[in-house]
Amino acid sequence: MPSATIDKLNQLKVQLEQCNNETAALLLKRTIAKLESQLQIEQLTTGSAKAPSKEIPKASQASTKRQSIDQDQAKGKPKATPQQQQATKTPQAKSKQRKQRNKRQPLLSGNGTHRAWCRLPGIIRVQEVEGEKERPNYFLELDGHQIPLRVKHRFAKFTKAALHRPLMVKCYPQIIDGQIFFTQFAGAIEVTPEKPEAWVLIGVWNAHKQRVLVQRDQKLDNNRRILQHSPLISEECLEKLEDRKLYRFECQRKGVTVTVVGVEAVMSEAEKSDQVIS
Repeated sequence: MPSATIDKLNQLKVQLEQCNNETAALLLKRTIAKLESQLQIEQLTTGSAKAPSKEIPKASQASTKRQSIDQDQAKGKPKATPQQQQATKTPQAKSKQRKQRNKRQPLLSGNGTHRAWCRLPGIIRVQEVEGEKERPNYFLELDGHQIPLRVKHRFAKFTKAALHRPLMVKCYPQIIDGQIFFTQFAGAIEVTPEKPEAWVLIGVWNAHKQRVLVQRDQKLDNNRRILQHSPLISEECLEKLEDRKLYRFECQRKGVTVTVVGVEAVMSEAEKSDQVIS
């Protein structure tokens, strides 16, 4: 049995395992089938030449033929390399990671108490984009800064009507390293002394990550989405914070920088219920 043919067959099988093109894979399969058939004929020819002149029973011939084919296939099948084994495991690992991401985050204490909204005085601007299907890019002009403003479809008409005029915009901010990264539009009113700029940030303090974890009320948000904010915190407030405790954070804004200047412990809904029962 020529070793060159076996080597060629092994190479083609490796290429077939790594091939992603259907047409190329079909050609490889046909070539592999031809080589395997050729090797089987050569194996049978070699075996018949070495066999004695005495006639071998047909049943034995069929058994010998099957064994030869199985041996050829076993010898011709290349061993999977570590890279190939890793490639085989990759889809399973990705599927496992995807399932872990889809798991709902655990509920935090004080569900129904968490809040993260603010009123910001600014002007809503829009940057038109090409194409009718593309959504316009809104931003909030605030003290010379342009903060990206995400607008849900149900607020689209209202937002267009409120463009280019001073308003008190109610929104949900995303604070990263003390800076307002973007905001999600939730409404707007006229600027009046009775409705000044205000911040409400109530959530669980994560001492390890130095973040405030704010969970949307599960009655309003079935996905139980948890927002993470990392505003600047004064040293006086930082000393009062305990890990995994629920607090109301009084914040102040300067430009796009948000700083916590006051901390007050908040009783969770579960604690309130226990207190009423007792």
